[in-house]
Amino acid sequence: MTIPPSRRPRHDRQPPALEPFAGLPGPLVPLRGRRQRARADLRHAGRRLRRRFAPARRVLGEAFHDFFFGDSLVLAGNIAFTTLFAAFPFLIFLLTLAGLFGQTEAVRQSIELALELIPPEVASVLRPAVEEVLGEASAGVLTLSFLVSLWFASSGLESLRHAMNHAYQVPEPPHFLIGRLESILLTILSAVVIVIATVALVGWPVAREVIAWLAERELFERNLYSVVRYGLGIGLFFGLTVTLYRVLPDIELRLRDVVPGALVAVTVWTLIAIAFSWYLRNFARYSLIYGSLAGIVLTLLFFYISAAIFIFGAQLNSAIRRERLRPAREGDGDGSGSASDGPRA
Repeated sequence: MTIPPSRRPRHDRQPPALEPFAGLPGPLVPLRGRRQRARADLRHAGRRLRRRFAPARRVLGEAFHDFFFGDSLVLAGNIAFTTLFAAFPFLIFLLTLAGLFGQTEAVRQSIELALELIPPEVASVLRPAVEEVLGEASAGVLTLSFLVSLWFASSGLESLRHAMNHAYQVPEPPHFLIGRLESILLTILSAVVIVIATVALVGWPVAREVIAWLAERELFERNLYSVVRYGLGIGLFFGLTVTLYRVLPDIELRLRDVVPGALVAVTVWTLIAIAFSWYLRNFARYSLIYGSLAGIVLTLLFFYISAAIFIFGAQLNSAIRRERLRPAREGDGDGSGSASDGPRA
């Protein structure tokens, strides 16, 4: 009598059919089992990737949430107005300081370099006013308006300080007078740094002549000078952004705490400046709506976008810093965090 396969002893049963691989007999694992194991491996890899990228998702989520659902866009409007309001007094103060060191012409070249970084449509609005300030302000006027210009120039830094404290959720910002004195000091230091940088770039005309000589002999592209000049401006802008992120908030920050947001802010700002210029050249017709005020409106709009990008970089730095301090806070158990969380003394 033949015994049915289901009742045969386990050692007498025939193994199930296996899937061959490249003409060789398959492994001693059924095809169905291999598929289940592959799905389990995929699920495990997916969970591992989610755990690895969970901090990045939390950081971006917090940054975007604080930016769009907080007061960041409102603060960006305040920064845009105060920046335009404080720009020309700062130029007057900068010229006064540069005149003391005999570097007025170097400062003029630095201002021209700064105008080349912004969209041409915005630069065309600012350039006549800047040239008027540079050309018609006499030494006597600059001397008399020295303190007044310094006070109004510090208003721009004061608005940036308020935005930075808001991004880092500083519980007790400094008193108004203390904050204003710190902003005035930072304004003076900024002007001194600009003058020193312009003095350091005295050799730039020599480098320009060398590049032009190489370009004539087709050793480099003829537009290398423009590329190097634009790269120099972006590098100085990045250094300025890192410095503002580092010194403006009333908390202790290290360099690694501010570099990520500065990189994102400068990169996004560069791309937005190019896109903004392209949009104005091809689509925008603000003169039909605002008439002769179209240039001022475009300038304020560009300053508003720039301020929003600047604030988002600070929000990103703040989210990264909170994520870095999260394990310490969870380990403490009392939410006290580290000693560097508090405001600066």
